[in-house]
Amino acid sequence: MPETLRLSEGGEEIQKLVKRVATARRVVVVTGAGISVNCGIPDFRSSSGLFKQIQASHGDVVSKGRDLFDASVVFRTAQATHVFYEWMTHLREQCERAQPGVVHAFIRQLADRGQLQRSYTQNIDGLERKAGLEVWDPHCPANSPECVPWQQAHSIPLHGTMDRLTCQLCSSSDTYDAVAGDSCSDCVHRSQQREQLGRRALATGTLRPAVVLYGEPHPHSEDIARIIGHDTRALQGRKRATHDVLLVLGTTLKVPGCKQLVRQLAAAPTTTTIVVNNEHVCGRAWDGVVDFQIIGCVDDWCSRVQRVWAAQTKITQWTRVRKTLPASCSAKGQKATGERRSTAKKENVNRVVDETGESQKRNVNQVVVEVVQSQKRRARDNDSIECTQPELKRRRAELPMRRSARIAMRESIELYHQSLSICT
Repeated sequence: MPETLRLSEGGEEIQKLVKRVATARRVVVVTGAGISVNCGIPDFRSSSGLFKQIQASHGDVVSKGRDLFDASVVFRTAQATHVFYEWMTHLREQCERAQPGVVHAFIRQLADRGQLQRSYTQNIDGLERKAGLEVWDPHCPANSPECVPWQQAHSIPLHGTMDRLTCQLCSSSDTYDAVAGDSCSDCVHRSQQREQLGRRALATGTLRPAVVLYGEPHPHSEDIARIIGHDTRALQGRKRATHDVLLVLGTTLKVPGCKQLVRQLAAAPTTTTIVVNNEHVCGRAWDGVVDFQIIGCVDDWCSRVQRVWAAQTKITQWTRVRKTLPASCSAKGQKATGERRSTAKKENVNRVVDETGESQKRNVNQVVVEVVQSQKRRARDNDSIECTQPELKRRRAELPMRRSARIAMRESIELYHQSLSICT
């Protein structure tokens, strides 16, 4: 059984996993309905979820709420189809009002940081697009400027979205400006053209939400399988020195397709698989697949990772600021100050020597005595300054480093010997 940790208890192990996600080279995210609950969209299987609401409202039409998303039940009778369109319209209105939450912002931040390999979502609410992620839309025409190739897409909707309607007969797509259950405009247009030519009318399909229901084949399964295969190879091709993370958020892992997806992505030897949900979801069947199971709020988990990122950003900013400070304020600056001090000393020697060479009338000993007295006086004056710590830092940044009397004496002796060598 995967190692189970409770987020509320914290601990060193939780902190290690948070840092592992924050510093991962690549992260693949698989999300479920649990990440959108705090956004105002109900989940499906909880005690207050969508299935329970449907069963309470239309118990005479469906025996359980899940049946309203089962293709074999929804389109069996006209009444069940009408209830389905009614609920999907209601859910569409909720999706339009909802705004992205903490998890959506977390995934967007992963993408901005260059850590996101891909995000696979079972949700149909379309909040990933609102969060600013590039979402792959198989219904979008290839020549449209809004079309995002799957190679550049951040998010892959596994079960479709509520943004479009599709025809049950000709599979053409339309925006949700139309009403679910209306006749397909493409089918009507083709039928009218035939009637104008004196031919019989064609059958007309009806528009339905472009979502995948239980019990029906996925219309874009081959495309999604190609994307999953690409990401799996990308994870397995990593060097063992690097580490990747498969993060499963807000899902119970009961949908067969999602279970197969997680097993395939978790097969890479360098990938750490972490499941975060508010209830226990992984049993012994997930041994060798899921490494850690964290029970807690997905928003709280993502916020912890974001706090680590924020701390890293502050450290980076402070490092950049230190590079712009005066040289005397850093260890590197102190080294540079020492080099400048040595250069200044040599320049001082050369200046004295040049003056001595130009004017033989001046006594070299008198020059050395003047230098020694000047340096002693400067050191004594600096030692007598009493100021506050900020003022001291300012003086250190603006004035050269103080020289002690011993250093001054050593420099004066060196000046004396070099002057004698020039004179002789």
